Order: sequence, then structure tokens, then C-alpha cells
Amino acid sequence: MSLITVEVEIDHGSLMAKDSHLLPDRGVGLLTVVRSEESPRLEKHRVELPLVHCVPGSIVNPTTEELDESLWG
Repeated sequence: MSLITVEVEIDHGSLMAKDSHLLPDRGVGLLTVVRSEESPRLEKHRVELPLVHCVPGSIVNPTTEELDESLWG
């Protein structure tokens, strides 16, 4: 499998490649749409996670009762 990245313009559901000579005559592919600046952006929120110390190889999945002030560094 080979990948080709081509800039396209979308007009009412039709795609027009800016460099169509890079595309094969026939094929299938996936489309990733990059939103324009005028599209609303999702607001990012900083998340504070607890500092958990454990023995290597152990599974850490504290219960709600175990999540106390001692976990927060």
C-alpha cells in the first residue's frame, strides 16, 4: 500500500484535486477533512491527573474511596 497526500477543494460534495497529476487514473482512498479557520474549534481543558506510585507489573485502578488527597502530588 502506498499513500499519496494531495490538497483538494470541496465544492458541494465534489472534490477537485489541486495537483490531480499525482493521482492514479482509478483507485480508492480515505478522506481526512481539515477544518478551515472559520469553523468553530473545540475548547481545550487542562486535566489534572493523580500521581500514583506502584510496583512495576501491577495494575493500578483505584476505587473512588482510594482516590484521596495522598494521590495528588
